Amino acid sequence: MKKRLITLIHQNLAGLFARYGIEDYSFIDVQVPPDKANGDFSLNAAMKLAKAAKCAPQKLAAEMVASLETEKDWFARVEVAGPGFINLFLANNVIEDSFNKLVAQKDLVEQAAAGGEATIIDYSSVNIAKQMHVGHLRSTIIGDVLARVIEALGNPVVRQNHLGDWGLPMAMVIWKAGPEIAAIEQRKGDLARELTLARLEELYKGVSAECKDNPATAAACAECLVRLQNGDSQMLDLWHKIVRISMAEVYRIYRLLDVKLVEENECGESFYRDMLAETVAEIDKSGKMVESQGARCVFLDEFKGKDGSPLPVIVQKTDGAFNYGTFDLAALRYRTAKLKAQRIVYVTDARQALHFKQIFAVARAVGILALPDVKLEHVPFGTILGEDNKPLKTRSGENVKLAELLDEAIERAYQVVKEKNPGLSEERKKEVARIVGIGAVKYADLSQNRNNDYVFSFDRMLALNGNTAPYLQYAHARICSIFRKAGLDIDAFAAAAVVSQVEERDLMMKLMEFNQAVVAVAIELRPHILCNYLYELAACFSSFYDKCPVLSCEDAKVRDSRLAISNFTRRTLAKGLELLGISAPREM
Repeated sequence: MKKRLITLIHQNLAGLFARYGIEDYSFIDVQVPPDKANGDFSLNAAMKLAKAAKCAPQKLAAEMVASLETEKDWFARVEVAGPGFINLFLANNVIEDSFNKLVAQKDLVEQAAAGGEATIIDYSSVNIAKQMHVGHLRSTIIGDVLARVIEALGNPVVRQNHLGDWGLPMAMVIWKAGPEIAAIEQRKGDLARELTLARLEELYKGVSAECKDNPATAAACAECLVRLQNGDSQMLDLWHKIVRISMAEVYRIYRLLDVKLVEENECGESFYRDMLAETVAEIDKSGKMVESQGARCVFLDEFKGKDGSPLPVIVQKTDGAFNYGTFDLAALRYRTAKLKAQRIVYVTDARQALHFKQIFAVARAVGILALPDVKLEHVPFGTILGEDNKPLKTRSGENVKLAELLDEAIERAYQVVKEKNPGLSEERKKEVARIVGIGAVKYADLSQNRNNDYVFSFDRMLALNGNTAPYLQYAHARICSIFRKAGLDIDAFAAAAVVSQVEERDLMMKLMEFNQAVVAVAIELRPHILCNYLYELAACFSSFYDKCPVLSCEDAKVRDSRLAISNFTRRTLAKGLELLGISAPREM
């Protein structure tokens, strides 16, 4: 509807603007005012165009209003407000027509034109031989939402999981786990069952400490690294087995979180190992690489230390080894040359902001991007805090294991479901508890402005009121219960919506803002925009449900209309939650 409205306004005002000699008014847009008393939409074009028109904003606004008032089929009222704002009050028939057309559409999200924008989302980025902890939650679920949203808008999306699966830490695990793997295989044991990810992490911690105290161990691990990097078949075989054991547990958690990362999305450091020397050579050709204290670096004027001295971006260390930045530069070359990415989005914590700013700048400066106009975006996020406002840790000071946190969320949700709906079967209670518990954890994170830290609280996130997943899930389930009570097929029900009360009108208008919220997430890369919209929608439905009787309405046409509005609210809530990677149960 908004697009149709803007087109109408442009066409209606073209003659007026021509008389004033105004040629460019393509920027004219409409906004939804915070206060409904100021209309369904507002225009501030008069203030922006007054200078070009050489007249006072209020005079130009008055003439614009006089012209727009002729559109009787569209506007119930048009008025000037303040220094030149224009408030637009839509006619009910316009709202009804636009809403019913929207309901008839199969997809609630409008697809991008011309095949969309080829986009890569780099997220989760787990480390091999280490269990996922609470610090992995944000990158994993924020990245997943961005991938879902951008894809839903018709853009081809390639998900990338940049695993930490190469280098010295990997060699240390191979050196320590190798004998254990050999022993298990010699007696034909079950490697995946006996050598768990938890055990691999234990081995890594042990060898890491040992390397600090024992030069012989450090030397042995360094030798393993050389053999691994030189393609030694035995080392590569052990490497592959350790990666698969690690990722089996990671994928279990991904499935629990309903995160759409699969094995084909794995593109870790190891993937780029044969591209590193070539990447450094390409950078050297640019003439911007210099040697500094034995390392090969790129210095850019925009990066300086606190003392004002140039800040280097090291692309090859003094010993000839490649670092974290080299892998990322190689990845950028590959993603633009081979994957033809037009937009690349990296979802990592805020501590890596400078790293990515430097990597993006170097990549452009030295010309290694196959598509120079590719959009490079870093999506930083804050820290999950405990009740003490410090990073969430166990009592022993270790990172909270993500699997343990999710298990506790499900158990707590089970107790809530058991109390609120004891009539459900035990199997259904467990299923609803999983949906509610996981949804609560994800939504509590996604509903925050990602730049902010937030305090983790099971009590708040599992509440059935306020801006929580259970509140939205309950709103969805309540609508489903209306149709069950009426004996109607909710998936097949169809009827025309009409406006008979202001609450119906408000809800219909809110429902028509859904696509706008989804587009905003894709542009700004901030999932909380969609969360806020869904919360406002659920609150709007609650007001509608309180003031507008549905099944008890005596007027059959109005009753069916209210059922149709309710059903489309259900569809919108379900689609919004789906884009957030959260299930919408039909009963709770």
